[in-house]
Amino acid sequence: MEAAATVFVGAASGASYTVGEPGGGWDTQTNLTAWASTVDLRRGDQLVFRYDASAYDVVEVTRAGYLSCSAASPVSAALRTGNDVVRLDSAAGWRYFIYGVEGRCAAGMKLQVRVTDAGAGCNNTLPSPSLAPAPPGAPSPGITICSGGPPTVIMTPGVISYGAASRSSANLSSSLLVAMVSLLLGIIVV
Repeated sequence: MEAAATVFVGAASGASYTVGEPGGGWDTQTNLTAWASTVDLRRGDQLVFRYDASAYDVVEVTRAGYLSCSAASPVSAALRTGNDVVRLDSAAGWRYFIYGVEGRCAAGMKLQVRVTDAGAGCNNTLPSPSLAPAPPGAPSPGITICSGGPPTVIMTPGVISYGAASRSSANLSSSLLVAMVSLLLGIIVV
């Protein structure tokens, strides 16, 4: 039985997250704090703010502006198209957004998100089960497990499988066990 030559698991970069979705948006009815706790934002990702442009706007502010609900000293010009895209390309850290008109921000129309480096959480690398080196231009041998983030891509010769990245250590352990058994059997199951 021949083992798979190369297996690589990694997170795709540049994911897009629509604020509040599914089931909500940039408004006072959506619990934006709860929504923010469900996303794992990385540098290179983007936030999409969809809203009624005749009624709302989006203002990026400092932490102080976020805490006081003040758009007096914005980080950048207010966004007012109703379909605004904010690229998260700057350094890792916290970003803060509010609705610029008094009252709505205090009612919950504000968002703070944490942006991490793209490689954060991708530090669990297992050696390749292959005895042969990877062909030129192929991903380096081994399995890299990344917690959270965008979809995971698993590649073997002639097979590409897609799946959601694990967010808990229990799911990560189960996924790792399935991957290792599959490699030993020469089958990839996702």
